[in-house]
Amino acid sequence: MELKPFLRNLPAFEAYNDQYTDALVAALEVEDCPDGFVFVHQGGYGGAMFIILEGSVGIIRRDRPNETDYDVRDLREGEIFGLLSLVDDMPAAATCVAHGPVKIAALTQDGFHSLFQSAPPICHQLQFMIAVQLARDLQEQNEFLRRHMVQ
Repeated sequence: MELKPFLRNLPAFEAYNDQYTDALVAALEVEDCPDGFVFVHQGGYGGAMFIILEGSVGIIRRDRPNETDYDVRDLREGEIFGLLSLVDDMPAAATCVAHGPVKIAALTQDGFHSLFQSAPPICHQLQFMIAVQLARDLQEQNEFLRRHMVQ
């Protein structure tokens, strides 16, 4: 699989020129992961953002009051997860596990920081995506608190 055309077909990266796309490709590390591979545990620190190139990744959240795990959703080819790992010391909101063999492209924190030099517009896009993820997580937490508020 050629990474550059794959990225150019993703809505998050389709508008960028070759210079910026090439910089992103250079910053990514492609890896094959086996079934059951845990990318990050909820509350832990992931160290990388991932783009799914092939396969499926399950997102699992643990409900703290009753310590029950529940499946949030399955992510497929082209989807991105682990965005919050690009923010220093930001714990993961969920556990991410490979469902079957998975090929991913990983962007580490170091890669993200160096990407600012060669492709600032892509980094700005990733920062926007991080902000959206944080807003969604906050909305979800607020809704959870409303449902479980003791009157």
